[in-house]
Amino acid sequence: MPTEQDALAGYVTGEPAFGRRGYMLDVSRDRVPTLETIAWLIDVLAALRFTEFQLYVEHTFTYTGHDVVWRDASPLSHRDMAWIADYAGERGVQLVAHMNGFGHMGRWLRHDGYRQRAECPEGTANLFGGGPAEPSCLEPTPENAAFAVDLAREMLSAVGGRRIHIGGDEPFELGEGRSAERVAEVGRDAVYLEHLVRMIEPLVADGVDVMFWADQFRNDPALVRSIPDGATGVVWHYEAPSGNSWLDALPRDLLDRLNLPADSHLGFEAHARLFIESETPFWVAPGTGSWNSVIGRNVNAAANIADAAAVGARCGAEGLLLADWGDNGHWQPLAVSLPSMVRAAAAAWNGRGSDIPVGPVVDGLLGARAGTGDLLDRLGGLGESLGLTSPNGSPIFTAILDTGVPTFGEAEGGAIDAALVAVAEAAEAFSTRSSGPIPGDRGGVIAAEMTAACGLAGLGLRRIRGEEPGGEDVEAVRRMQAEAWLLSSRPGGLADSLGRLVSA
Repeated sequence: MPTEQDALAGYVTGEPAFGRRGYMLDVSRDRVPTLETIAWLIDVLAALRFTEFQLYVEHTFTYTGHDVVWRDASPLSHRDMAWIADYAGERGVQLVAHMNGFGHMGRWLRHDGYRQRAECPEGTANLFGGGPAEPSCLEPTPENAAFAVDLAREMLSAVGGRRIHIGGDEPFELGEGRSAERVAEVGRDAVYLEHLVRMIEPLVADGVDVMFWADQFRNDPALVRSIPDGATGVVWHYEAPSGNSWLDALPRDLLDRLNLPADSHLGFEAHARLFIESETPFWVAPGTGSWNSVIGRNVNAAANIADAAAVGARCGAEGLLLADWGDNGHWQPLAVSLPSMVRAAAAAWNGRGSDIPVGPVVDGLLGARAGTGDLLDRLGGLGESLGLTSPNGSPIFTAILDTGVPTFGEAEGGAIDAALVAVAEAAEAFSTRSSGPIPGDRGGVIAAEMTAACGLAGLGLRRIRGEEPGGEDVEAVRRMQAEAWLLSSRPGGLADSLGRLVSA
């Protein structure tokens, strides 16, 4: 794809509603793309007029002296990060450093040399049932804050620039272990803020602008007003606005730890309210809806993106960051996210949802035969046509992986049969067409990945219908996924991801 391509030409006009328009890719839930794939992705971002690119890192970067954490993950090296930054910069896209140093540290804390840093070294209750969960949250101490700041400075040295996203989201165990006494004394929010500030202030003193996930700032106005200068909250929310909420069906402990506003189902109006009312700088972050789905969740994602853009533009958000996560092993290929990327690019420019013709734009991005983009977009709605709901994911996905996430509703037999036909037809189409978007493409990366994704979706749909596919069927899909993975991604994490697939 020519780097000078402008995929939005003729579809958007005037000045952008958001001067800063970013895309974030999770490279820590097992899948680390090859540099070739990342280069292709940057070309796509440039064509869609995104201005920023963030690679979300937990353990998949070669932090000096921490080899035990990353050595089996096929991590991105310092040289890789510098190359990516240069490649992106030449195309008008800034690579922004993004790491985590508070919650989501399980890949570190599972190792003996780091477990003493955990809030709950022996683990904690699993919010979705089953056995105890491994520790994932650092204890909020000055020593751990300094540890996280050192990681941030090392990543900044590789990526360059004067801005970093330090994560800070979902510190689920906070107050459940070593900080319990302090939390009982001053409150969980106060302890959280104290530790976040310990991480922010040294970086701001270095002259760095700091971004952080703002999920812990959704209910207490005083907490929002205490955010230090030089730091910007990124308000994330990944569900479309709705007239009612299914949240009450989730475990009470989980809801408490998610720190959701009472009217969460209203969308960004609720999640960003305290930032808006206090005129505190913030970004909005909708999602591609591709994670926990295999083939997408595009109906929800389209409405979620439109909501983020409309609320953010109306209420003065400084930027829009489209989040593309890889929960539970990053099973979805990048192509699944393309329709949402197109919608987010147009929405971030227009400041509202857009009726941009997604299919033809995706065809242009892929250099593919007409109809490929429409096929991707239709596939991305199949999981939402079944009469079932799985929080933060698709019922198709929860049928093939043991995530512990419940599925609500009653499956509609006719819809399942229609979805199975659609998936089979899509698999046939992808297996016989060559998308070949990546230079030197070995046999059609998009074709191979989407054929495997359709195989996985078919497996999930059959289980929803009450069938139990045989072991040979499961193994055939597993092999397809493994072969497709290695066309676009590094091998580290593949075995871990495949190990999550429910066997016959």
